[in-house]
Amino acid sequence: MNKSIYVVLSEEIFQGNLLDIGMENYGIMYDAYKQFNDEISIDYINSKEESSIREDYYDKCILLFSFSKIKLRKNKFKLIREIHRYLKVGGSLYIWDIDKGYNEIYNFSVKIETPNKKLKEINIRDFNILKDSSIINTMKLLDCNFEVIDFNTKDRLYYIKANKIEREKDRDESCAGSC
Repeated sequence: MNKSIYVVLSEEIFQGNLLDIGMENYGIMYDAYKQFNDEISIDYINSKEESSIREDYYDKCILLFSFSKIKLRKNKFKLIREIHRYLKVGGSLYIWDIDKGYNEIYNFSVKIETPNKKLKEINIRDFNILKDSSIINTMKLLDCNFEVIDFNTKDRLYYIKANKIEREKDRDESCAGSC
């Protein structure tokens, strides 16, 4: 590891009902969420189960270094459609992930600072040169279901905030064909 990258989480993320979609549970969101909420209303989707997840219920959904773990583009699109179902109208999706295209590798240490100033360090490695986890690819996948409100890329890491949009049935079907 030759470089550390910093991510600073803002307080706004932890207001309302939160859905944390993680392939690995770093405990970062839970620790930060409990600092700002008396009642804990955070649910998780991981690769094992999602039995208690409710549709049109969540104010916020977070993908913290989870999207890049999904190998196939069609599976990423399927997850985006599921997130769309789970969020309330106007709900927000927050994505932090690696900006890595085809024929590239990623091997960095990421330090995440929560609003209560706790620091958590995780190592992110992706040596699969046949996988595209770029911000451009992710933005295209969001297009039919979300309106991108904010995005940033720095040090091969990206952040996207997008709000759920209502979609028409015919638009939904045409989007599915693009993935």
